Amino acid sequence: MKCKIIVCLLSLLSFVVTANAQVEIAFSPDCPGATTGPDIMPQWSIDWETGSSYEWNRRNGAHEHTWTINTSLFRLGLTTNVELRFQLDESATLASQKLYGGISNASVGTKIKVFEGSKGLPKTAFLGTILLPGSSQSHYLPKHIGVQSHLLFENNITEFFSIGYDIGVEWSSEMHRPDIFFGAGLNFQPMDRWCFFIESYNRFNSEKQEDWARPGHRSHFNCMGETGVSYIVTPRLQLNMYSDICFNEPFKYVNLGVGMAWLLH
Repeated sequence: MKCKIIVCLLSLLSFVVTANAQVEIAFSPDCPGATTGPDIMPQWSIDWETGSSYEWNRRNGAHEHTWTINTSLFRLGLTTNVELRFQLDESATLASQKLYGGISNASVGTKIKVFEGSKGLPKTAFLGTILLPGSSQSHYLPKHIGVQSHLLFENNITEFFSIGYDIGVEWSSEMHRPDIFFGAGLNFQPMDRWCFFIESYNRFNSEKQEDWARPGHRSHFNCMGETGVSYIVTPRLQLNMYSDICFNEPFKYVNLGVGMAWLLH
């Protein structure tokens, strides 16, 4: 049944794309990158951002290989200042010779434009997300609803450079206290079709976390970095690839991914 629903949805989206093939609308994808930009989807436009990744994790004694088979984020421009968002990811993990999989992320949310930006003041938006819970059999999803609340900023430095930063609070039922999120990224677009970026994204929790530190230790901070590139194939289609590392244990973690952003309508 799940496969039939997905096939029907993609068929409907393909029809929408065909019906609007002659229309070109500029849009700014949120992928790749752990930080999120403040741009809102144009009104009534639909964006599908999807991809796959491989994660190798040996932090704090772990021994895991995780394949994100598919991540799908759908963004709908509801008004000129508001977009609706729905994300569904599916993953599989091999840990200690045991293989398990399932839905690894399910969420709904909204992004709201706060300020367009002017005279050095950053473009600003609010991002609110509800993390949907899974059953008792789920290996990835929280057991109860989680909440993420972020403020998103972006400044244009020159014609080719821009900087974005993302500050937020994230909480799920598995956490006694919320994570404080801070990310900052530098974007470089030397040509019309190519864009490069490098970013640092970090989490702080007032309770020390064991899986954020070396074996036998705990840490308040989880410090990550990502670099990547995107290529604009057409005004409606962008391809991307990226790589993440963990600064807490830089030789024991890597994440590699590829994806695309497709303006469906």
